[in-house]
Amino acid sequence: MGAILFSVLAAIPPLSAARKLSSAPQQAADEVVANLAAGRAAVLIAKDGLAVASAQSQIEPGTLPPLIVPLGSLRVAVLLGPVEWTWPGTGRSPLRLDVALRQSAPVRRPADMSNSAIPATDIESIGLAFLEPLRNAAGLLNGPLHLQPHEVFTELLIVDYEPGYGPEAWSLRYRAEQELMRGDFYRTAIHRPEYVQLYPPDKGQPRTLMETTYPPNDPNEPAILNLLKTNDSRLAALRAADPGMGQAADLLVRGESQKIKIEDGLELLRAAFQTVTPRDSRQMLLKITE
Repeated sequence: MGAILFSVLAAIPPLSAARKLSSAPQQAADEVVANLAAGRAAVLIAKDGLAVASAQSQIEPGTLPPLIVPLGSLRVAVLLGPVEWTWPGTGRSPLRLDVALRQSAPVRRPADMSNSAIPATDIESIGLAFLEPLRNAAGLLNGPLHLQPHEVFTELLIVDYEPGYGPEAWSLRYRAEQELMRGDFYRTAIHRPEYVQLYPPDKGQPRTLMETTYPPNDPNEPAILNLLKTNDSRLAALRAADPGMGQAADLLVRGESQKIKIEDGLELLRAAFQTVTPRDSRQMLLKITE
């Protein structure tokens, strides 16, 4: 494995206001607005590389796509949820959590360290380091958010290649809780993240496309893998149009992604994302290869 290669599928225009999470709407001078990175993200671990793709869900005008954040030459994160915090009418610079993530992520450990149980420890360090800027930002929200029980407030995907260990993918899920202090003033707290290992899967489990959406379980964002399994007409044409994409799709359905050539998998992801998302949705694609 070597350097990260970026491929941007669509230009990302200037940021604008998205779905708002406001702190004090009755006091404009104190108002803080959190703009969302929403949509779908997918991770593919192939035979000779890794691929990460994201696409914007236009839940409101100006919503950002899930943000792909490089954390080194062999590691990348995808950030979903409230990512940009602004103070309308104040001239104050926005707070970007993708920038905070890059700044807070610990330096990678030396490649010659023992790899037994090391990846989880390393991922935990990233999750806890990011917790502080996320808590500081969420602490600015003092209005009711109407959160559902156990609702994911922010999700962080981490994908990397560990020398001596191999590829891995994790989902870090941060949940929020509000406490009414007085009147309409709430205290917003972020809990320590839940760590869910996506790859490598447990023994005997399929190795296939890993997907997530924000907001979670959005019915308007059906999983690409499910569409492939049901031979959805939108993707059936892709499988028939190119032998490489067809073989990649078949291997995903069979749970054998480790046999897919990265270029075939990359083209399948690119075409599938362009097919199932609106034409003007902003998309990003990234791969890590030798």
